[in-house]
Amino acid sequence: MPMLENEMSRLEGKKAIRSYARKLSEPEVIKDLNITPMMDMMTIILVFLLKSFASTTSTITFDQNLQIPKSVTQLKPKLAVTVTITKKVLLVEGDGVAPINYGRIDPAMKRDGENGYYITPLVDILEKHAKREKRVAELTGQKFEAQLMVVADQTTPYRLLTEIIYSCGQAGYANYRLLVLKAKGD
Repeated sequence: MPMLENEMSRLEGKKAIRSYARKLSEPEVIKDLNITPMMDMMTIILVFLLKSFASTTSTITFDQNLQIPKSVTQLKPKLAVTVTITKKVLLVEGDGVAPINYGRIDPAMKRDGENGYYITPLVDILEKHAKREKRVAELTGQKFEAQLMVVADQTTPYRLLTEIIYSCGQAGYANYRLLVLKAKGD
């Protein structure tokens, strides 16, 4: 059978179909897009976010329910989770955890009742903070130090302070500092 000029052989037809299919499957590359400045911008944003997270400090609001004791200490404050003990409420990072009545935490909020030291809502919240800080430390390649800053009113009963410090230790925060005001003249 003679072939006409416009007709293709079966082999040539398959080649043409494969060639057309290859052109369809190849993504179209835009040669004018430069990704280097975009990567630089993303790196700068990442560094900025990491630095701003690492330099976040907690603010302490002073009122009639919180009178900080004075001291002549020379230690510099470190970045840490803040536990504040006022005359009326126990706070973690500014959020209320448990009310304080007459220098005591409500026994219903303690695991072992009135004579117990384990304050359940405090431990629960601090465990969440510890989990988050461990994850951040892991992502940034730093060591999790479990630092805690205790801000207590100068009239806080010793028993209440020990209950809170015990509960903090149960949540994984064994390193703590007590915040004090620098005394004048010394």
